[in-house]
Amino acid sequence: MRLKTFHAKSMFEAMEQVRNSLGADAIIIQTEESASGVRITAAVEAGMTPPAPQEAPEPVQTPLAFEASHPFPSEPEFDQADIRAVLNHHGLPFETAENINQAALSFNAISLSEAIGNALEATIRFSPLTDSHARPIMLVGPPGAGKTICTAKLLADALLHERAVHLISTDTVKAAGIQQLDHFAQLMKQTVSTADTPDELAAVIKQKPNFNGLTLIDTPGTNAFDMQELEALLKFIKAVDAEPVLVMPAGLDPLDAQEIAGVFARMGCQRFIATRLDAARRYASVVMAARPGYLSLAAISRSPFVADGLETANPREFARVLSALPKANNNSFSTDQ
Repeated sequence: MRLKTFHAKSMFEAMEQVRNSLGADAIIIQTEESASGVRITAAVEAGMTPPAPQEAPEPVQTPLAFEASHPFPSEPEFDQADIRAVLNHHGLPFETAENINQAALSFNAISLSEAIGNALEATIRFSPLTDSHARPIMLVGPPGAGKTICTAKLLADALLHERAVHLISTDTVKAAGIQQLDHFAQLMKQTVSTADTPDELAAVIKQKPNFNGLTLIDTPGTNAFDMQELEALLKFIKAVDAEPVLVMPAGLDPLDAQEIAGVFARMGCQRFIATRLDAARRYASVVMAARPGYLSLAAISRSPFVADGLETANPREFARVLSALPKANNNSFSTDQ
């Protein structure tokens, strides 16, 4: 595989360089934005150029056969105004909106969601949760973000895939926190272990030294701007070498969301789950938190019900969510297909 890095002032110019240098089969490896412009790392498989075909007499075709073998190119079902309408609706900051807009226009897409999906793949990061986690997963985030519900959804998914789960809660100060998780656990015939301190959490983990299932740890809400709370959370994370996964609700101010993502990234988070998309209509905060240099989007939640589960995050599906704009006369949605 041949790697090459391209620098340009805008995403559109950088994508033009990629296509001109590496061709249509180039794979985008990484994108980075800075005050000076955009840097894209792309790759293409070496030695993939096909041999030139042997010349052969062209068969005689009837008009119908010719039309079948030479179809007219499909016209896009959207234009630049449609892309801008989506970006403006979600309230993205100008620079990020312009980068996504230029990236969307640089691909040959038929539908609006396809164009936005291509742009998202090139401009933000995705890293889905999988069943192969060896480290404990610790769900962290601001109060009321939906950590306990996400813990229950991950528990249900693991049990559905016949994977053993060790369920732990450090949210023991508020009675409602542990009671809610215990209620969900009982419905799924599971038990919840509790830990008040980092040392207790380490002891609970050591009770199952050869456990090869999924360990889920629910935590109390942590204010991203309160250093004392952050230091307390960090002690729990380090006590068991857990992977902290941020749970953050949609609908926040975009720059606040980006700052919160940056704080938790420094706490060791690499990805986040966006929740409450059903209770928000503008998702700029999710996009800003998933920009390079912050966190990767792992999953989204569009329902408060455990049975609905988490939706794995990927560019195509998230683009469909973004491009589904509310109609002016009611609360229903018009979804681009």
